[in-house]
Amino acid sequence: MTVSEAYRPLVVDELARSRAIIHIDLDCFYCQVEQLRLGLSPDVPLAVQQWQGLVAVNYPARDRGVKRLDTVAEAREKCPEIKFVHVATFTDTSPPAYYPSPSPTTHKVSLDEYRRASRKIMDVARRLCPTMSKASIDEAYLDVSEVVKDEILRDLEREHLEWASSEEAAWANDALISADALTEPTLMLPVPIVRWIAMSRKGKEREPVSGSLPGMTDFGILVGDAPPVSYSWGDLQLKYAAKFANHVRGVIFQELGYRCSAGIAHNKLLAKIGSTLNKPNVQTVFLQSQVDPFMYSFPLSSLPSLGGKLGALVEAGFDARTAGDIMSYTVEQLAFKLGRDQALVVYNKCRAIDHSEVIDKNEPQSLSSTKNFLRFPIPSLAKLERWISMNGTDLWMRTAEEWELRKRWPKSLTIGYTTNGAGARSRTVPFPSRHVPSMSHSPDAIVNAARTCLAKIASEGVGHGGSGGGLFPLVSFSLSARAFQRELANVAMMDKWVIARPKDSNPACASAETTDSAPLGEELQPADLSEPSDDEDMDLHLYEGMPEPCSSDVSSPASSNDTHHIPDPPPPDMAPMLGLAASQA
Repeated sequence: MTVSEAYRPLVVDELARSRAIIHIDLDCFYCQVEQLRLGLSPDVPLAVQQWQGLVAVNYPARDRGVKRLDTVAEAREKCPEIKFVHVATFTDTSPPAYYPSPSPTTHKVSLDEYRRASRKIMDVARRLCPTMSKASIDEAYLDVSEVVKDEILRDLEREHLEWASSEEAAWANDALISADALTEPTLMLPVPIVRWIAMSRKGKEREPVSGSLPGMTDFGILVGDAPPVSYSWGDLQLKYAAKFANHVRGVIFQELGYRCSAGIAHNKLLAKIGSTLNKPNVQTVFLQSQVDPFMYSFPLSSLPSLGGKLGALVEAGFDARTAGDIMSYTVEQLAFKLGRDQALVVYNKCRAIDHSEVIDKNEPQSLSSTKNFLRFPIPSLAKLERWISMNGTDLWMRTAEEWELRKRWPKSLTIGYTTNGAGARSRTVPFPSRHVPSMSHSPDAIVNAARTCLAKIASEGVGHGGSGGGLFPLVSFSLSARAFQRELANVAMMDKWVIARPKDSNPACASAETTDSAPLGEELQPADLSEPSDDEDMDLHLYEGMPEPCSSDVSSPASSNDTHHIPDPPPPDMAPMLGLAASQA
């Protein structure tokens, strides 16, 4: 038995102690979509406009002081050469397009261009790493633990790993790991040397590239005061993950032209934080040794889920501003003011504890079309009519696309509405069947179902200052398709089987046919009402904290090399584009 064969099961056990997670985050995604569509240089200051406000600003424009939520006039004053691109819109009589002077009183925003771009990017990421989860229209998580393990084992067999001496391992405070050996005596698994900056031909560490960011290495920026050489299996795992992240970013750029940042860590929370630290077009690595020092000074409001009411409650209740301010509290002490569930959330997030898995959410659980009227409340059902038609048309197009892509059809139509001075409410009705004759060429069935439901709501309750009972004046209105069902691949064969089967052979099945409204051959998928939506018609009052969008379409078949092999770092001329230090001999 060779040494590598003896070490192999020990290495597998050691790597199983932690995960390797990558968070991919597209840089100024809306702006990149428009830049590529128009053939503009990435150096041109660009802002994506909705009505008179900005929903996305690229980095050249930010460098000149332009900010998201600026008005068009404010942005032009700061940067006279800036180029504005209004998001695509459509009306009840015109399809989605880039119209020269759209108005919020007649047009509805269309994000189709961004969704298509997003699908293409997500398809590339999923092709390279099947254990992938879309987090939003421009973000995704990749669990590359298995890919990394296979690559490390491959390099172990090739004897490409470098082992630390016992003195180096002790200096790194990393005890040698023992396990029962396959042969006598007991085998000790050594600690690997993890070099973040490649050695020169003379056997010395290369000097950092002039002008590179602090902490920059050949595999991205290391958070905190991490040294260029470390000693642990967890760090080796992250080094290989960083190499793979570099590969994913390179493929997305080469195939589609999009630049993205990335965070690499042992869990999703740290990977997401890491991807935001050194934008744009740079990847950041969170070594475990740097987590506590970093979190101690990290602002509470910047932690996911703590930027809103819960974060404000924690700051006020405990006089806390950073995650470190909370670390001295036990769960019980936090629960006294927050309740048990919220206390656990705050406790774990402030310590960067996150055991959530990367689960593929490729199939959306709901599709929505929303229109906000915060500045122009709708006073009556007659005035709402055009928007019922436009939202219905938008939802019909997206539902038809979902059917073409995945052969799924919704069971429920939810009508959401917010009346001025009241909270958000909703009403759910059956979604029109796919077999309605007009459904293949017209949104009429969806529009009619929504119109009937809204008319019923308008006739109920006490008025709120306008005509139409409890519905007006209306400040927000949405239509959502939910509870998707999948049709089996061979429904015709199933139909024949049902017809040929004796009627009394299974009374339970016969009973289910009369009570279940799902079409034959379809399987009910539960709706996830909490899934983030990327399809809302945005309003200037709602811009803050809103993610920028993206989309995808066709991916090429993955080869075994694409999925299981981590390529070498990019050539020197490609390294600056990827935000990495260029290789030097």
